[in-house]
Amino acid sequence: MQEIPEVVELLYHAWVPAPDPRQWPEELERDPVRGYGLFCFYQGLSLALQLGEACRPD
Repeated sequence: MQEIPEVVELLYHAWVPAPDPRQWPEELERDPVRGYGLFCFYQGLSLALQLGEACRPD
């Protein structure tokens, strides 16, 4: 396994909030691992799309 770059860790701590079941769909409130994992994935995907759009030439 490759080492996680420092910038990824910095972004993670700046972007990913503490687990909060109120942010998850109701059906995932009783499955915190899956709920938090999907929430983090969604947030990461959203950030990637925003970064991609910001880097596009006009």
